[in-house]
This record gives sequence, C-alpha cells and structure tokens, in this order.
Amino acid sequence: MANNRLNKYIGAFALGVAILAVPSCSDDHFDVSYSDDPSGVATKTLWELISENPNLTKFAEIVQKAQYWKDENHPVNGYTYKTVLDSGQVATVWAPENDNFPDEEYQKWLDMCETDGYDVQQQFIGNHIALWRNYISGPDSAKVKMINGKNLIFDKNDTASTIQDVLIGEKNIAAINGTLHTIKGTTPFLYNIYEYLKFTKNNNTDSISLYVVSKDTTVFDKGSSIEGLPDKNGNPSYVDSVYTTSNILFHSHMYTPQSGAEKWEVYQECFDARINMEDSAFIMVIPTDDAWKKAKEKLAPYYKYATKYEDKEKGDAGTKAYREIGNPDSLANMSMNMDITSPLVFNVHKQPKVEGQTKLWTVEEFIKTKGADAKFLLNTYGDTLRNIVDTTGVEKWNKTSIFNGNLVKMSNGYGYEATEWNFPKELYRPDIEVEIGGGAFYYQTNTQNYYKVGPETKTVGFIYSDIAEKYGHVSNNNFFYITGTGPKVNPHVEIKLKGNLFSTSTIVTAGKDAEVMSGLYDIYVVMVPDWYRRISEDGTVKADYYNQEFIDSLSAISKMAITYQIRYHGSKDTDELTKKSSVIKYDGSKVDTVKIGEFEFPWSYKNLRYSYPTLIIDAANSSSLIKEGYLYTLCIDRVILRSKETGEETIVDPR
Repeated sequence: MANNRLNKYIGAFALGVAILAVPSCSDDHFDVSYSDDPSGVATKTLWELISENPNLTKFAEIVQKAQYWKDENHPVNGYTYKTVLDSGQVATVWAPENDNFPDEEYQKWLDMCETDGYDVQQQFIGNHIALWRNYISGPDSAKVKMINGKNLIFDKNDTASTIQDVLIGEKNIAAINGTLHTIKGTTPFLYNIYEYLKFTKNNNTDSISLYVVSKDTTVFDKGSSIEGLPDKNGNPSYVDSVYTTSNILFHSHMYTPQSGAEKWEVYQECFDARINMEDSAFIMVIPTDDAWKKAKEKLAPYYKYATKYEDKEKGDAGTKAYREIGNPDSLANMSMNMDITSPLVFNVHKQPKVEGQTKLWTVEEFIKTKGADAKFLLNTYGDTLRNIVDTTGVEKWNKTSIFNGNLVKMSNGYGYEATEWNFPKELYRPDIEVEIGGGAFYYQTNTQNYYKVGPETKTVGFIYSDIAEKYGHVSNNNFFYITGTGPKVNPHVEIKLKGNLFSTSTIVTAGKDAEVMSGLYDIYVVMVPDWYRRISEDGTVKADYYNQEFIDSLSAISKMAITYQIRYHGSKDTDELTKKSSVIKYDGSKVDTVKIGEFEFPWSYKNLRYSYPTLIIDAANSSSLIKEGYLYTLCIDRVILRSKETGEETIVDPR
C-alpha cells in the first residue's frame, strides 16, 4: 500500500498549500545542500534529473503516465508520479537504465498504465521509490521500506552497491527533493501472502481468496485525510479522504460475527496472524479451489443443522426457549469456511526445534523438509499438530502432509497452493471430553431440578502417583464422587455434552470447547475405584493398598452399575430422549474407560452457544446387586465421546 505520508502530501498538493513549494533551509526535509550527500549541492528535482537523463527514458515515460492511487479503489485524477517526483516530497529513486530494462517488461508496464494503474504503482513504481534520502556510503546493508510497503535490501558497498541484488550504476545523484540512483535492471516484486490472495487472478485459489477478502473492513481515516472548507451547513468536508482497510482474521483468533445469514452467539476462529505484514516469516497452506471443494465435501456430514433448537440456558423456570436457524445451509457454510481456513497459517519463528537446538528456524530451513524436523507444528491459532500413530505403531497421518502442492515465494514467507486440505479429523471433529463436576450438570428449567444427588457429593483430589501408575490416572488429579439423596437411593445426574479444552497426545485445540457435531460417536464413561476416594480421605496410602489381595477384596465390595439416556435434538421442535439403556457394570478394580454405547446425532451443535445434547446417568443398584458387592454411589472422572467415521475409529489415549 502507498505510504500514508505520501498520500497526505498529495492531498495537500491538491489544495495548493504552501508546503509544496521548496521551503527554506530551516526545514530539514527540503534543504538544497547536504554535508553528508557525496553529490554536493542539488539544483534540480528528481523528475528533472530522470527526464533529462538519456539512459532513463523508459522509466521516465512510465513515471509520466503512472497515476497516483490512494488505494486500489481511489485514483487521484490528474496526478501522476511525475507530479510526485517534481514536488517537494523528499524521496529516493532507484531508476532502471534503458539497457537493462527489457523492452517486453517496459511495454507491459506502459500498457498497464492505461488498464491497471494500481498494479503499476504497487508492483513497479512503488518498488523503485522510498521516502526520504538513502545514500551509498560505506559497507553497511539495510532494509529500506519502499512506498509500496515492501522491505528491500539496500547494500551500500562503495564498489558494488545493490538494491535487492540489482547492481547500482550511477549513485548519490543529489536532487532538491531527494536522491537518485540508476540501476542495472528492475527490482523484483513479490506479493505478501495477503496481497497474493487478494490480487492474484485466475490461479485456482479463488475460494480461499474470496473468504479472506470478504473479512476486509474499510473505514474513513479522519486523521490522515485533508480537510477543506466547511460546506454550506458548516459541516467539515474533505478534499482528500483517506480510507484504511483492516481484516478481522489478522488481529485476533476470535470474534463474534454480527451480520450475515446468521448472527453468531459464539466466537469465530481467525488466523491470529497479520499475513499482510512484510517483516514476517509465515508459511500458509492455500487450498486450491478443488481442494477447498473436497474439504467441504469431507466436512459436510458433520455440519447438518436443524431449523430450531432448544436453548437450554435462556428459558425461565417452567418454560423453554428456542434458537431459530433462519438458513441452516448458510450456517453450515460459514462454519465449514471457518474451520477450513483457521488452521492454515504457521509462523516459522514459533516452530519448536528438536531437543538441543535453540536457534529459530529460517523460512528456507523450514521448507526444505516442510518442518519434519520440528518437534511439532504450531499454527497461529494455537493448534498443535503431531504425527498420528495408531496403537500398533503404524503412522496414520504425517504432520508435513498438510504442506503440498505448488510452492510460491512471498515477500513475507511462502505459500503452498495445496491440492489437498490434509488436516486430521482430530482437528476438525475433535472428541468431546467432559470433566465431571457440578458445573457440568444440566439444569432443567422446566422441572426446577439440577440433579438428584446427596449432600456427600463432591470433588475428590487424588495425587498419589505410585498408585495411579499401577491402577490408572485420573484427569487433573481429581474425580467426582456422587451419592444419592438417601442411604439407599441411586444418584441421578444429567451432564452437558460440551467439551472441555480438548487435549490428547496427538493434537491440542486451544481456546475453545469441543462441540457435538452431527454423526456417529462412541460414548465412554471413565469410572474410578471407590477405594481411590478412601485413600484421598485418609490423606495417605496405607501399606495395605500395596497388597493386591487387599485391593481385590476392596474391589469385590465396591462395584458400580449404571444406565444411561441421551437427550438430543431429533425430528421435533423439542428435544427427544432415548430409551434407558440396559445395566452396565463396572468391577471397581482400576480406573477404566468403559464404553457404554454409541449414538449418531442427527444434527450439529457447532457454534450454538446455548444448545447442546446431554447424557443422563443413573446408578442402577438394587437389592440383588447389593448382595454382589455393588454400591449406591458412583465415582466418575470424565465422559468421553469419541468421533467415529464409517470404517474408521479414532483411538485416543484416555490419559
């Protein structure tokens, strides 16, 4: 983008204000003599020096015809870069010499002055001009920010100076309004990743480009605009109105859409990466249109939305509230677009090295192996991606497989025009893990009941690692002990199936809950031995607990039995309830992840803040079971819903 200062200056020129005249020598921007300028006293403007040099006629013709643009939608009529370089704005120009400026390239830019002037400014003119004076003196090398925002390397070696590896011919030619260097060629232009998405045409990546650009927001920038005379009503008017554009995907990894087909109640995921920043080191997976289409076909079964859901947390006592979905297909499309896009960007400098290596990656080092040597991949949203291996040691998914397709060099990194959107299911359809506790229990507004449990119900801490290593770990060193309302009453709980922070040995999805999506899940309950509670209450592990016979004897009188039901949105306007299951028994001998059944949810709950299914668990003890060593109480660590696909089961270590 053109420099705001230059933009403001052009506005001032349009007003005819005095700053365009060459000011007195007291203004250090416009002095005509400089003690540190090797070329001595300046007598001509940059435009005069360029137009009078017979070896710069090609460049001069383009400068004379290239219109000045405030942004891609707003040219300044009547103002060309001849105007700019003949004015008081201080600049440095690296002008290509005729002999090293190929006729074909010269003609291309000349023709584009009539058809695509903004690209001429951004890709050619803006890539050869920087504000302020830049001299060649000594061996130093520096980054120079050009007026198109690009950072070019200016090597100031006295004997062989270059700008972005292009050799400089004549150097340090002093102008009233800056410094001129001639160069043996044109400086190469590269898009940054955002520009590539926004401005590259017909390269089969329109789907991702349209999505990213649709998040642009343009606002009037009063501070950078030039105010003119008030209108007849006394209101301010502007002879030069400046607009700034930002993109919500760049600045934060979450925001709440407030417009469109659906007004969201939950945060939407973003890149959390300013892919328009030049001084960056990004790798972005850019799905081709075909890859985008295939990704949506893969995700579509999990984003089936109904037109109406029960709103479980907004109804008043004794009533029900509902969430209307005006356009389910639109909500599904928005959700899939978000989930395809949010994991695509990687900051190379934040990728973890293997053990013993502390130096940051460079972009070039990273792309050699696509990050295969990295401990894991960390995208800018916060997802951690590792190779996924099944229980037999066979690799199911390699983290580097997401980087596929044509590699494109950008000014702030690289893009892979990926022919496959190859992210693992664990990312886009994570398992649901619910830590059991009072906050996980569902409050039914129509019955006024939380759950049917007794006063002894509580969280139990368990920090005894030696026992846990042998008999099983509990999540976060605690579990939930549930009693009935009386000594011989089975407890009843209803659990919200909204996931906690999802975390396994293969992948971590940061900053969001896992939500039930349409499709098939296996349902597990992580049961905990009652004697874990006894150890916790004793505050120590007594010697007996290291005796297996003692543990077996305790387990024999500490069995648990449960039944379950699922409350879910079905074919009606209100939720439906499955039939109560048969009795499921747990032997009480170790921490055990018990599969209690499977269920296919007909509708997705993704991005519906107050709508979710629930799992009802009842202890199923009876007088006959009590004789067999079963308890009226329950010890539960977690409820887990493991995502299933036809012919494939995701296996995740319950620890």
